[in-house]
Amino acid sequence: MFRSEHPRVNDAAAHRRVVRVLVVEGDGTLRADLAASLTDAGHEVESASSGLAGVALARASEPDIVLFDLNLPDMNGIELCQTLRPPGRKRPSLFVLTSAREESDRIAAFEAGADDYVTKPHSMREVVLRVRALSRRRSTSTSRTDLVTRGALTIDRAARRVEVAGTSVELTRREFDLLLRLAECAGRVQTRDILLTELWGDIADSGRVVDTTVKRLRKKLGPHGPAIRTVRGVGYKLSVE
Repeated sequence: MFRSEHPRVNDAAAHRRVVRVLVVEGDGTLRADLAASLTDAGHEVESASSGLAGVALARASEPDIVLFDLNLPDMNGIELCQTLRPPGRKRPSLFVLTSAREESDRIAAFEAGADDYVTKPHSMREVVLRVRALSRRRSTSTSRTDLVTRGALTIDRAARRVEVAGTSVELTRREFDLLLRLAECAGRVQTRDILLTELWGDIADSGRVVDTTVKRLRKKLGPHGPAIRTVRGVGYKLSVE
């Protein structure tokens, strides 16, 4: 088993839920700085210098959030996303930190399951605040009941499973998150900006990635796809009729 390259932090208040963060970064200095900043913010931190070490550590300790570089020495960040989020298992939130600046890189990361994305150079304060936001979203989702039912649509949050009229439908990570968001806010319009911020981490995009995901989602829902309605110039809503 790979051992942590940064020791865990003892929590003085043992009863308080501590967010566990795994930092996977090839640059030793940056890895240490990230671990120190997150530790100072009250998180329990472990770290790894490569993708393979990160995967082993993630499987052993089941962190809440994995913060990793998209360009690791031994593994592409997209592959790491897919490895850390196998279907049907409890999965950590994924936070990408990289020097890649092309929009195509960001979209590829989000499509692979990333929850947030920051480009280098970055401020440690921004990273800490974004990790805090991710942890709040996780806390909110786990405090709700697991099942969401809207007409013929049933969504199981815990199992990340969707059924339409009793038939299971296979969705990608992003498709599932988008459908769940629309179902939770059924009847209310969700703007593209809100969806980008909440589901894609405020990616600098015109909304194309949202439109593309909605198009795929409608197709997979078959005759129930039109229940996701377009509100022109604004965004989308799930019809409750």
